Amino acid sequence: MWTKTAMLLIVQVKTQKHRGLRLPIPVWVVDEVFMALTNLAWVGEIALKHIPLPRDEKDRKHLNWVKTFSPSGIISVAHAVSKDLRKYKGLDVVDVKSGDIQVKISLR
Repeated sequence: MWTKTAMLLIVQVKTQKHRGLRLPIPVWVVDEVFMALTNLAWVGEIALKHIPLPRDEKDRKHLNWVKTFSPSGIISVAHAVSKDLRKYKGLDVVDVKSGDIQVKISLR
């Protein structure tokens, strides 16, 4: 029997002219997405290590950035931050209002 309630990430988008959109996303889904993105980024890093740097300076800068910093590391840090935010149930993570559009992301 399931007695625990699932923690949700509530994404709300409201405009003055239209009805608002409210998406409840379970936090475990967010965790799975972050884990999958971390694994995909790691595979991409391994593949990019075997590609030689291009001669074009602009393309070289883009590829060099990926080889210097770890995209999978950046995603895993974002995953750790999302895990730490779980302690604060009822927290409004994002609350932005610009013109007639309002976006609110909260933990429930």
